[in-house]
Amino acid sequence: MQLTLNLLEGLVPSGPTDPIAHYRRPLIGWLFRERINLGLRMVADRRYAKALEIGYGAGAVLLAIAASVDEVKGIDRDADPASTQAWLNRHGRDARLIRGTVYQLPYETGEFDLVLSFSVFEHLRWYEQGLREVSRVLKPGGGFLLGMPAANPMMKIGFRAIGFKNAKEHHITTPGAVVGAFDRAGLRVARHAQLRLIPGLPLYFNWLLEKATP
Repeated sequence: MQLTLNLLEGLVPSGPTDPIAHYRRPLIGWLFRERINLGLRMVADRRYAKALEIGYGAGAVLLAIAASVDEVKGIDRDADPASTQAWLNRHGRDARLIRGTVYQLPYETGEFDLVLSFSVFEHLRWYEQGLREVSRVLKPGGGFLLGMPAANPMMKIGFRAIGFKNAKEHHITTPGAVVGAFDRAGLRVARHAQLRLIPGLPLYFNWLLEKATP
């Protein structure tokens, strides 16, 4: 359950916001992969019956988790489901992919025992609605693996290094704000991890959240 250069071979962007090209660059590529791998290690110790990725993009994470999940689904606002599905099929994997929004997930209550979302919630103005929807579709005790970039000077330098100069215009919600809404959405932190190059200046946060049981 890890993103590797071999796994990413032949992968192409599936939509206008897909950063997959950065995943193969020297150093920057390692950071892009490691921010996700840091989270995937927290859910790699068991098998899941049904998982959902919010913001599946080109499909890299879907392929990384496929061997550990019986049924995989994905929803993305921008990505082309057909191209991502075709790439997964070429690698012998399948997923039910659709276009849609986290604000209104078209899934049954309690349908999933794992939901994953990397680098989506910083773009959400109504992030509490997104958290509530994730909580709704999770089974009691189910896990939500959430990843978000930090909001600090180190991360600002990182964004400029990849040519992304107007992060504040797109990243409208901070990790601190989202953390403050976990309890209200019925989610509690089970584990957390940070990607850092310099002590005290995290680049990326990952939380494994659990849906509270009744």
